[in-house]
Order: sequence, then structure tokens, then C-alpha cells
Amino acid sequence: PRRTTRRTKSPHRPSSRSAAPVERLTPTHTARVVHNLGARRDPFVRLGKMMSLASTAASVPVTRASGARPRAQRNAGNGPAPKVPKERVAAAAAVFGARRASAMSASRGTFVAARASAAAGGAGSDADPWKALGVPQGADADAIKKALDRKKLLYKSEPEKLAAMETAYESIVQASLQARLRGDVSSVDSRVLKADTVPLFGPWAPIPSEAPLKDKKVNVAISVAAFFVTLFTPGQIRTLQPIIYATIFHVFRMFMKLVDVDPGPSANIDKDAAVRHNNKRFFRSFALVIGTFAVTLGLTYYVPNIIFEMFKVKVPVWYLLNQEVFVTGVVATALAYLTCFYR
Repeated sequence: PRRTTRRTKSPHRPSSRSAAPVERLTPTHTARVVHNLGARRDPFVRLGKMMSLASTAASVPVTRASGARPRAQRNAGNGPAPKVPKERVAAAAAVFGARRASAMSASRGTFVAARASAAAGGAGSDADPWKALGVPQGADADAIKKALDRKKLLYKSEPEKLAAMETAYESIVQASLQARLRGDVSSVDSRVLKADTVPLFGPWAPIPSEAPLKDKKVNVAISVAAFFVTLFTPGQIRTLQPIIYATIFHVFRMFMKLVDVDPGPSANIDKDAAVRHNNKRFFRSFALVIGTFAVTLGLTYYVPNIIFEMFKVKVPVWYLLNQEVFVTGVVATALAYLTCFYR
């Protein structure tokens, strides 16, 4: 016979075989279920319901809960708001304009930096463009361009001030152009007016060209080293060899400067033209530096000795012992000045 077990109901959980009560569906209930199923599928119906709920929520007035404090009183527990000193407000008013300074004084301890529209705002209209760039009125084109470059480095992270500086520069250039069209050449650089004149030494004359600060330091260091080597050499064995070696270094420094400021044609496009241009740069650097060395050495060493011998001039002993130091100092200064400010 088949073995059977009788299952008893547990008092802790309902029986899974118990039948759920069946609810009798009325026509109204059936229509409501059908409408809800359709609303789940139709996005426009759902959107309409959301908009109706939002309009209902907006129409209900929001009242503050009992015991709630205003925002100013709630923030009072964080301590008093820091105040901007009056001195800073006055300084900001003088520099950036009273309108921005009043905004800074009204803020809760946050320094509102005034923009260039109040400081130099109007650098091309109301404010003086010369004062905005920090150059004297009537300065040459190079000084104005250098002032603009300095302002660009200073305000590179502030586009509004940078735009104000460029506007000031453009206004100065336009004013100079209009003056030249009227026939007024007082504000024109003298080098521009004399551009057609041939210099005394022709194309080999030194051309003003200021070197960067790091190159100036190297050039001055070479000259200072030659001077101190000569100074600390005993007087009986002093020679002009240190300044001669320094001159060779200055020739190389001048050649590197010409490579930077006068690159010339590309060797990939025209190799012969690039070689000719490189030879011209070498001969120019050699001629400028060696010519300066020869002129200063002749004026400080050979010419005085010739004068002393011809006119039987009595020379002090200290000058004879330190003549090489004096000559080295003068020649080294001339070479450093040449490589720093000319090409």
C-alpha cells in the first residue's frame, strides 16, 4: 500500500493552499483598471499628470514651521561675518573705481576683485592709454611694445584687464597713425625717420637688439670672470690672456644671439642659402666682437703707452703694475655691453 503522511498547518505561517478572497469586479472598477493600464503605456498621459501635480504643489502656500528661525538668525551661530577694512575699501576705490569697491564692502568677507572695466575700463576712451600701459607720453614704438608685453605677462590670467591693455595700445597706435597722416612726425621714432640713411659702417654697423635676461647674466659672468682672474694674478706675471679668452667666448655668444634673432632660410628648403646665411652670421659676430676688442684695447693699452714713450711722461708705479687690470675691466665691460644690447 502507498504510504501517506498527513501534513498539519503551522500556527506561525498561513497555508499556501488557502484560497484568497475573490473580489467581485463592478463595471466602474473595471473601467478604472483599464484607464490606469493605458496611462502607464501612454507617456502623454503621464506627463499631464505630472504637470497637474506640479501646478497643485505650486499653488499651495509654504508656511514656515513653528520654531524655525530666519536665515540671518540661523547663520548667526557661525560667528560674525568678517568685515573688509576701510583702508582696503578706500584703496580699491582709488584703483578699481568706487562702484566695484562698494560691491566689495557689501560682500560678507569675500574680496570682490574689480575688473578692468572699472580700473582701466575705458583705457581707450576715458582713461589715459599712456598711464594704462605705464609709459611716458611720446615714448617710442619699442618702449610701448615692451610695456604691452609686460602687461600681457602680468594679466595673462585676467582676460578683461588684458583686453583693456590691448585697447590702450591700439588707441596709441591709431593716434600716432592719424598724427602722421596729418604731417605731425613728432611722435615717430627717430630710427624710423632715418631708416633710409646709410650708417657710418654700412651694413656692418651694430644694430640695437636687447638680449633676454638669462643671456645677459651669462655675458656679464664671462666678463666678470676675466676681470677677477686678472685681478688675483700676481702683478709680475699678469697678462691679457684672460680677456683674450673672454673675447673668444663673446664671439660665440654673439653668434648664438644672431641665430636666435636672425634665423634665415631653412636648410630643408634651400641648403646653399642657409649655408651662406650662416657664414654671414659668423663673420658678423666675429667682426663686431673682435672690432670692439681691438678698439678698446688700443685706446686703453697701446695708445697710452705710445704717449708715455713719445712725451717722456712719468707714470706712477701703481698704474704700471695694475695696467692690465684696468685694461681688462674696460674691455670686458665693452664686450658685455655689446653682446647684451647689440647684434
